[in-house]
Amino acid sequence: MHPQLHVFGLTLQSYSVMAAIAALTGAAMVWCPLKRCGFNAKQSVLMLLSMCAAFLAGARLWNVAINPSSYGPLRPWYTPRMVGLSVYGGILGALPVLAAFARLLHRPLREVLDAFTVPFAAAFCLSRIGCFLNGCCAGIHTELPWGMVFPTALDGLQTPFMTLRSQPVHPTQLYELILALVGIPVCLSLVRRFRLPAGARFLIYEIWFCAMRLLVLPLRSLPYPSAVKTVLYPALYLVLMAGGGLLLVRLISGKSLRLSLNRDKKSGNPLC
Repeated sequence: MHPQLHVFGLTLQSYSVMAAIAALTGAAMVWCPLKRCGFNAKQSVLMLLSMCAAFLAGARLWNVAINPSSYGPLRPWYTPRMVGLSVYGGILGALPVLAAFARLLHRPLREVLDAFTVPFAAAFCLSRIGCFLNGCCAGIHTELPWGMVFPTALDGLQTPFMTLRSQPVHPTQLYELILALVGIPVCLSLVRRFRLPAGARFLIYEIWFCAMRLLVLPLRSLPYPSAVKTVLYPALYLVLMAGGGLLLVRLISGKSLRLSLNRDKKSGNPLC
């Protein structure tokens, strides 16, 4: 792995570089979809910058809440370094900002959520490359042939997988990258094949993403209290999957009802 990259005489942290590339890629990918949703350039830039700030704040605060022992005099919670970030905290921070902009600017929220779905997935995959290069977020010990040995401790902190650095562990960063990537064509093909309404793309991928995280969770070596890994995160994923599933069924049912009413009107049948 390569925690540091050497470019033109500069030493850069690989995770920070990939995180920046992920953010820029996601912003570039969502630009045209936002334009189709009615956002002008100024509105898009302001919303994206606000979402980025909210994502970073939410990612750090969530990590502090579930893993307070990782912070102290040597690494305060307010450190500007790209460490100690939790993706679900970031999502929970950015989503309210997105919803607020959509409401204030009178843009269709479901279409805006759909616009962000594939760019978010691409950004997540790129960030997982950064985790892989950095050697963080790896898994538990494995004897499988694709097990990998990661480098020494990062940031001067010892975490469970680092005690196994002389042994092969699950490359869970790659597991999540592959599954998140596979979910993109699956999601798009389902929406296209069944002609699902706006909002379905977001909900289908949300269910897929949570299921992927739940599947990989037992293989991850997390420096969190055991209750977080065995209770909090599984419960969170299951609740989000169930909620997404219910909203998706409601969305599809609403579309079916509207189509049925339209057919009745065109055929001249009386409505009961």
